[in-house]
Amino acid sequence: MNRLNSIALLAGGALVAVAATGCSSSAAKPAASGPAATSSSATSGAPSTVATPAPGGASSSAAAGGTTSTPAAAPSSAGDNSGNGGNNGGGPTTAPAAAPVSHPACANATVNVSLAPAVSGQKSSVFVIAVKNTGATCTLGPIPYVWITKSPTDASDETRPLIPGVDTGKKNVILSGTTLYAAIDLLPGALATTTGNYGDLAVTANPTPDTSGKDVQDVPLPASSAEGGAKLSVYALSPASAIDQIQYATTPEK
Repeated sequence: MNRLNSIALLAGGALVAVAATGCSSSAAKPAASGPAATSSSATSGAPSTVATPAPGGASSSAAAGGTTSTPAAAPSSAGDNSGNGGNNGGGPTTAPAAAPVSHPACANATVNVSLAPAVSGQKSSVFVIAVKNTGATCTLGPIPYVWITKSPTDASDETRPLIPGVDTGKKNVILSGTTLYAAIDLLPGALATTTGNYGDLAVTANPTPDTSGKDVQDVPLPASSAEGGAKLSVYALSPASAIDQIQYATTPEK
C-alpha cells in the first residue's frame, strides 16, 4: 500500500469515528427544564406549615388543605396583685414600706412623777420613781434627771446619783395613760461614810437641753435617808425591772 492510499484510509476512519461520536452524544442530552416534581402535602399527606401572620400576632397555616398552627401562649408574668396595690400590668410587686411613725417629745407638764409602792423584798434605801403620761403618746429620754436634796426648800449638800452608760439620744415611746419606772438606791453598798439625811428627789422626767426649773417635780421620800454613792436606773416597764437595772449605774450623770 502506497503512501497516498494510507492517508486516504486514515482520513476515512476519522470521519467514521466523528459520525459515531455524534450519535452517542444525543443520548446524554440534559433533561428539559420543566417544573420539577415535588412531594407536596397533597401527595405526601403531611399538612403544610407555611405560616402567615394572623391577627393579633398569632401564626396560622395558609396553604390550601393545611392545618392551623398557633404557637402556645407565652406564660403571663402578671400575677394576682390584688394584695400588692393592684398593679395589674406586671409581676408581683412589693408595696412601699410605710414611713415610721414619729411621736413628739413628752412635755414635762404632761407627765406626773411620784413614788411607786414598794415591791416585795425592796431595800429600804431603794425608791422607784413612777412617770405617768397624762397626755398623748410621746417620747422620753432613756433616764430621768434626778437631784437628791434634803427638802424642796433646802438644796444644801444636794447630790447626784451614778447612772448607766447609755446613749442619751435613745428615746422611749410612752403611750397615753401608761407609766415607766426608774429606780434609785441611795445606799447601794456598805460604805464607810455617808452624808446627810435626804428626804426629797427633784426629778425632771424628760430632760432636754431646754429643761428649766419649771420642769422639776419634787418627790418627797417616806423617810429621811443617808446617801452614799447613790445609783439610778434607766426607765423600765415595771418596778422590779427598774430595780434590776440599778446594778449597771457606774457613770456620773452630767
